Amino acid sequence: MKKRYLSILAPAAFALMITGCGKAADTTTTAESSSVQSESQSEVSKESKADIGNENYVYAKISIPYADYYYGEINNVEPEANPEKLTAKLDAPDAAADIRSDGNYDAVSSVTNKKAEMFATAVSEVVGDGSTISGVKDVNVAISKSLYEDAKKAIEEKKESTNPLLTFVAEITDTTDETPSEYKVLNSDGTFSKTVGNTVKNDLESTITTTSNYGNYQIEVKDLELEIGDVQGVVFETKEGKKYGMEHLENIWRSPAELAFAAAPFTENHGNAVSYIRYQDLPGQTISKITYLLKDADDIEIDTDLFCKLLAPENYSIKGDESANYTKDGSQIKFEITSDDSKYSIGRIVSKKKDVDIANVKEDNGTLNLPKDLVPGKYQFIFTNDKYADLNFTAVINSNLNAEQFHFENNTLKLDENEAGLTVKDYISAITYAKVNDTEYKGGKGRKFGKVAFNEDGSINLDAKYSSDGKDEPVFAEAGTYTVVLKADGYPDLTIEVTK
Repeated sequence: MKKRYLSILAPAAFALMITGCGKAADTTTTAESSSVQSESQSEVSKESKADIGNENYVYAKISIPYADYYYGEINNVEPEANPEKLTAKLDAPDAAADIRSDGNYDAVSSVTNKKAEMFATAVSEVVGDGSTISGVKDVNVAISKSLYEDAKKAIEEKKESTNPLLTFVAEITDTTDETPSEYKVLNSDGTFSKTVGNTVKNDLESTITTTSNYGNYQIEVKDLELEIGDVQGVVFETKEGKKYGMEHLENIWRSPAELAFAAAPFTENHGNAVSYIRYQDLPGQTISKITYLLKDADDIEIDTDLFCKLLAPENYSIKGDESANYTKDGSQIKFEITSDDSKYSIGRIVSKKKDVDIANVKEDNGTLNLPKDLVPGKYQFIFTNDKYADLNFTAVINSNLNAEQFHFENNTLKLDENEAGLTVKDYISAITYAKVNDTEYKGGKGRKFGKVAFNEDGSINLDAKYSSDGKDEPVFAEAGTYTVVLKADGYPDLTIEVTK
């Protein structure tokens, strides 16, 4: 039985028709496994606008669910010919029906409601303590004048359609004859064409990793200067000839240079199950192009050569020490890998979301000998091979210090001389969390707290502030006494009293 779209369906209701188990991601960068530098120089390629003009078209802005937004992109849908003669195809099938299902291009759901509002180009809604993002907001669309008038007449006559054409036309409230810089064309069967507009080719380096908290793969485009409020969507294209669209929050993060996706069942570290069905055939393919679709601006195209390693078989595993003690000569971590005939070796070590130098790390028959430069803290040890996804484990290197060896006087933190040769500078760099009176600094702010609130000699920076969205947030805003709780992996918790 065909699904009938009612012409009187409200836009908000349609935006919520596509819901599912797509979940949220947060911003982080862990390991990278390959990189490429495009050899071509920046250039501009232009889509033809020969048949798209004010004579036959009107333009508007509407919200489009993800399945409809990406259908034209991944299938290279063109604007229909002879726009002056188009009429509504009310009995045409819903072409995007197959990709509306859960795990495909459905809504992104999050267990929190604080992050969805960061994405200005996304259609978002708070649902209880969580939120959903169902599509792309304020997309420029073109529709033939002939088709527009015919569809409006169908709506007035309360006709139904087996595709969402009438629903989209009902969303149009204001039209213009002025051609926008980029737009999608609404065809008579209810599909949208791929984006019509200019594309700028950027020569940027990109990297991919299979070690991520937010999916089976994570990509970073280095030196990409984009604001998340400008990004309507992102499309991957592979050497094998397939295209894949990405959704806000789950795949496209607040920093658009960072992208993540899953190709198998995956739960990220906030407890959200990540949608994966649309990407499940990506393992083994090579991503050759990434295109950022931008609002009211030229799109950005980046050539890449990113191999998506096969997911590791279920019997592949790694076990390692959960902790080790630091000495002035370094530390030792023992590990054991199960991987049949596929050989793994240490590829990266990550601390506080950043890579550390592994040039002096020695791997010896199940033992990692770490140099003294790897001071106390939490480390992620990542083992790689060329065919399968990474294996990794996390361990804490302990300082063996106690709180009595730290002293805080005259707004300055000091550390007694110790056998390991650790300094107060080492401790400050290791801070991951702070609480100043009732204000908590965790996540990225926690990792930066030592650098923001302390000087290198251990003295407090009373003018410390965080800058966010053009606003300064002072740590110690008013004169008075502040109780500060500090936490650092591998060190004892400290509580100090700061006076301003």
